[in-house]
Amino acid sequence: KMATPLGWSQGGSGSVCLAFDQLRDVIESQEELIHQLRNVEEKAAHAKTKALLAKEEEKLQFALGEVEVLSKQLEKEKMAFEKALSSVKSRVLQESSKKDQLITKCNGRREARAAPQVNIHGLFTNSPMTVPKAGLYPNFCPRLRIQASPVLRKCLQGPGRSRK
Repeated sequence: KMATPLGWSQGGSGSVCLAFDQLRDVIESQEELIHQLRNVEEKAAHAKTKALLAKEEEKLQFALGEVEVLSKQLEKEKMAFEKALSSVKSRVLQESSKKDQLITKCNGRREARAAPQVNIHGLFTNSPMTVPKAGLYPNFCPRLRIQASPVLRKCLQGPGRSRK
């Protein structure tokens, strides 16, 4: 409530007091309306902010869902790659082992063929007989039934020989 201005008595002339009371009531109601308007504005701003926050939160949840799906997909692809890589490594190891076995077996045969000639002719270095070069021949290993790759075959044939 507003205080009565100085020089005005509350019990003075009725019309002046009545006008003052009405004026005071109007001012108080306007102040209350201003206060309510400010509350409404604050609530509207709060609601607007809350709506924006909800919209951004929805975008964030969607993005997090996509990240989760992509992470799972990436993990599956990683596992498939690792499995394929392991398989390739295993196959390379097997092929390398086969190649080593072939080379060892063929070197043994080559040494077996070359040994008698070396023993016979190795003592006489100026012998008129030619000593065949210890190398692999087209039928170097007839009992061996392992299929060698073209690269391995070429390597095993030695320089300057072709198996066509």
